[in-house]
Amino acid sequence: MEYDPILSEPLYKEVEFYAWEKQLFQTSFVKRLKYLAHFGGGAFVSPVVHSRYEHTVGVWKLAALYFPNHDVLRAAAILHDIGHLPFSHAVEKPLDYNHHALTEAYIQDGEIASILHTADLQSGDVVQYLRQPSPLTGTREALGLDHLDSFLRDTYMSGRMEELPSEVLKRIHCSDRGVETDKQTGLQLLRLIIRDHELFLSPLLLAVDRLLAEAISILWNNGGGSKEAFAKQTDADVIAILKSSQNLKVRAIIHTILYHPEQIHVHQATSEQGIRCGVRKVYQKSPIANGRTLAETVEGKAILNRLEQLKKEYEVSIPL
Repeated sequence: MEYDPILSEPLYKEVEFYAWEKQLFQTSFVKRLKYLAHFGGGAFVSPVVHSRYEHTVGVWKLAALYFPNHDVLRAAAILHDIGHLPFSHAVEKPLDYNHHALTEAYIQDGEIASILHTADLQSGDVVQYLRQPSPLTGTREALGLDHLDSFLRDTYMSGRMEELPSEVLKRIHCSDRGVETDKQTGLQLLRLIIRDHELFLSPLLLAVDRLLAEAISILWNNGGGSKEAFAKQTDADVIAILKSSQNLKVRAIIHTILYHPEQIHVHQATSEQGIRCGVRKVYQKSPIANGRTLAETVEGKAILNRLEQLKKEYEVSIPL
């Protein structure tokens, strides 16, 4: 099997790749993902620092492993995240973006469309595939390959996984219904989902994302540039802009995040004194075992109920 450093990552075994797939990974849209932290602002204060590029390689390897002859799925796996903004989800809602819409627009760009054409694929077919339930995105109730990689990769990189992901995969397969496994492994995956949520929804990581959104919103509301240009920037681009801002609050926020995160104060929301942030949505899909999702079982419900306990409101403040 041919080895290529562009398509290599440590969690899963190597898979065969097509020339057109490597070309997609080398487009400006996919290469940019190397400079977007998968954990958003949380990468500044946690050990989880892998980028959306590593995640994308992982999702593609899973797609190629389980569906080697499904070219549309393999292409969608490579392109599914290209619309993400700097710091991933942190600023999407405050600045009124939709990364899914951006992804669809970028997939139809000539740079990508011409490569897909060499594989007898159409951009519209890939876009349509991403709009519907699938093994990649999951169905309404079942876990898909996209989030499977996230939960395995995040918990492994944060040291909260006792078993190598490659070993867990030996007990997993994937069908059109989503990720399927035995009940014991499925419950293990649910516990990894909980651990990942406990980290990226922890008060400090939520606070960092909220502070970044606050700083960027201040810039945006004061003529911080075009919407189209911002969407194509990297984390480092935005950090440089924040650090050089003429606004004292913006500079204080980014300085605190980068160099003094211990000065970020987060507490349960009790007043209107700080910047509000909170958790309103958690992941509710689960693996399939014995023909049904584990969310339908007593054991699965007990584990997933812990996610609901993470839905809290906080207030964030820093010294100015």
